Amino acid sequence: MLKLTRWQPPADAQRFDPRTNVYGLARTLLAIGMFATLVFTSAGALFHPVIGMGRAPYCDGVSAVSGFCVGGHGLSPDVRRYLLALLLVPSIIGWRPRIFVIPQWWVAFSIANSLSLPDGGDNVALILTLTMIPFGLADDRVWHWAVKDTTKPLANSAAAFCYVTHWVIRIQVAGIYFQSAVAKFGVKEWANGTALYYWLNDPTFGLLGFWKPVAQLFLENRYTVSAFTWGTIIVELTLSFALFWKLAMRRRVFWLGIMLHAGIAIFMGLFSFAVIMFGALVLALQDPNVNLDFRRMVRKGAARKDGANGASSGAVRGGSLVLD
Repeated sequence: MLKLTRWQPPADAQRFDPRTNVYGLARTLLAIGMFATLVFTSAGALFHPVIGMGRAPYCDGVSAVSGFCVGGHGLSPDVRRYLLALLLVPSIIGWRPRIFVIPQWWVAFSIANSLSLPDGGDNVALILTLTMIPFGLADDRVWHWAVKDTTKPLANSAAAFCYVTHWVIRIQVAGIYFQSAVAKFGVKEWANGTALYYWLNDPTFGLLGFWKPVAQLFLENRYTVSAFTWGTIIVELTLSFALFWKLAMRRRVFWLGIMLHAGIAIFMGLFSFAVIMFGALVLALQDPNVNLDFRRMVRKGAARKDGANGASSGAVRGGSLVLD
């Protein structure tokens, strides 16, 4: 007689536990990016009229539940953006992730669906805050920075669900970089290595004004502008293929992504976009099971020395790794 056995998730899925400061760091970075958009961008810029579109904020269909729409016209857009920014503060400081994981997604939803010109970072934040909800609901810590193993192990079903969610996030982030790189192949300026010359000289989306005199020395040289243009594609492809690499290599590629988006923030002023992508890179390229040791990260010499020891404890819930 055939005996049915209860299905058990794979061992890696059963051991998966995202209640570490890696998940906390990603939540904080996503919240900071959205906070910067809401606080440092005027309502006039957020809801700038767009030809062919109705008047923003957009409140049709599902957008009616946006924070910019709920309650009708009783509150001005400026008051609403400050209230939404205030709702992000617990996520920024890391307090009660289980309670504030859904409000954080709601703010991301409000930004992505009600602004007249949401950028790519706003859509990334929307997707990531949605897919991170299972992590938050499973997180019973008071602070998402906690590194001590003071919580009960996750049930097998919860651990497996979070494990699958983590892979969905990694595949999504890899897909963002892959699509961005491949889409450039069919554009003549990217193919011939001149795209950054035109893009960075664009009066609306290009370089910040004080960088232009120095940058022209490189943008008007065919060798350097080609290196920067093709180098951008290579970096994006590298970040997408890192999905298949071991943790040690992913953690090195992580810094390549940080430098790419830091450069975008410094030279083009896209701060909120860069910080949101920092959060995406943390989720995609770091191990959410293992706490990061920020103190050893500051002490660079000790970080190099202790990196091998930290790697050996990677399977331990309370272990820590240096972010190098």
